[in-house]
This record gives sequence, C-alpha cells and structure tokens, in this order.
Amino acid sequence: MLKSILVHVDLSKHAPARMRYAAALAHATGAHLTGAAMFGVSRVVFPNGYKEEPGTLSASYFQPLEDNARRALSHFEAIASEMQAEHDTRFVCDQSDDGLARLARFADLVVISQDDPDESMPEMAVQLQEYLILNCARPVLVLPRTDPAPYHSQQVLVAWDGSKEASFALSTAIPLLRRAAGVTVVAIAGQDGSEEDFRAQQPELFTYLERHLEGHHVPANMLVRAPRQSTGQDLLALAAELDCGMLVMGCFGHSRFRELCLGGASRTVLAQAILPVLMAH
Repeated sequence: MLKSILVHVDLSKHAPARMRYAAALAHATGAHLTGAAMFGVSRVVFPNGYKEEPGTLSASYFQPLEDNARRALSHFEAIASEMQAEHDTRFVCDQSDDGLARLARFADLVVISQDDPDESMPEMAVQLQEYLILNCARPVLVLPRTDPAPYHSQQVLVAWDGSKEASFALSTAIPLLRRAAGVTVVAIAGQDGSEEDFRAQQPELFTYLERHLEGHHVPANMLVRAPRQSTGQDLLALAAELDCGMLVMGCFGHSRFRELCLGGASRTVLAQAILPVLMAH
C-alpha cells in the first residue's frame, strides 16, 4: 500500500506534468504527497540551512536560487490542491541528487522526470534518474519527457528475469498493479535466461500475483518473447504493442567510474521510454 509519495519539484518545462501525474496518483491511492524543491547547493556549503544577510555579495548569488525553489513549491501547491491530493512541501537545502535520495528514505515511491537533453547540464557526471534509482533505496517512477497525462488505470507490463532486482521491482509495484486495467509479465528468452527457466518459475510467480491481486479483479497473464533487438528495445516495443501505460522493471548497476553506471537494458529504457517506468534496484 502506498502511504507516501515524494515528487521532485522545480521550474523545468516538465515539472507541471510531473506534479499533476504524482498528484493524481496520490489522490487515487490515498497517499500523502510531498513536493520537494532543492536549493541547488550542497548541504556541505550550508550545513545548518541557507541563511545569508540580505544585500551581501553571497546573498546576491544564493537568494535567486531560494526564490526559484519557493516559486516552484507555490506552483506545486496550486496543482496538488486543484487535484485534491493531501500534500505538504519541503524546501531542501541541498543539491537535487543527494537531497532527493536522502528525503526518499521516508517515502514509499519517488516520482521524477526522464532526463531531457535540452535541459541537462553537460558537465554533470551522472544524471538525476540514474543516481536516485541506484541510491535512494526506494522504487522510482520515471515519467517520460513526452509529459504524460495524469495517472489513471492502464495496462502494465512487468519485465521478469528471475533476478532479485526484478523481484524487488514487482513487489514494490503491487499497489499500482492492484489498480491496473491488466498486468502482463514478460520474459525475454535467450537474453535474460532460458525459456525453460521462466516456464519453471511461472507457477510460483502466478501464485504470488494471484495472492496480491486477489479481490482487485485485475487480469494477469504471462508470456515469453524471443529476443529481436536488445532487451531494453524489446521491452519498449512490447509495451507499445500491448498499449501499456506503465513498464515495471528491475534496474542493474554494473560498474563504477566516478559514479554509478547503469546496465544496458536499464539505460536503454530510461533514454528511450515514452511511457512511465517504475524501476527498483
């Protein structure tokens, strides 16, 4: 059950759609929604919070950052109130990546937007979506830069390969699966394991879904798809083929070079998805 949802709040062009989606999801599930706006400067600089005397040189630089965050929170409050979502706001004196990751410890789900190359800072070593998925210890719902309509019941595609990451993603998605129009669990045979392995796991997997979806009248089915391109591309193609409104999948972190790097399927999906993707690591 979702009790608390955290949504990233800023002044980007994708923020209104992100906040509306999160507010609709909170309203539908009865969860409390927290809108968090980041100051944009590491908490190491202001360990006790931002406090600068008006008129000083430092205030002339930092005050616009606080003003922007406060303005973003005001926009969030208007949207959350309009969509009748129980909510509160947080001004976080930190950078977006670490600030959201730390605050996510007290939420059941984090909602952010897909990276947009038109708004990204080229000097960033790692993108916000990657950092949060691999560091916040919570499921992260990444909304596409196509700015989807507010949350509503749709078909959901769940990627399965028998890994602990896939299992964790499935379990964290249960509150959303219970509200889905239908659920399809898919295994890409040959890339994420053999068809025989998946067939052997089907009875237990189906029993798990039945138990957790019992009483919610959500049809569920499973299928094995032969690989055609890469795993990530195959998942996105199948989601489009089945007219799914959400993809659920485990996220893999393979290596470290200055920062965490995502595995191939995860990276492909995050870069190319045009539907909301719930990822868990």
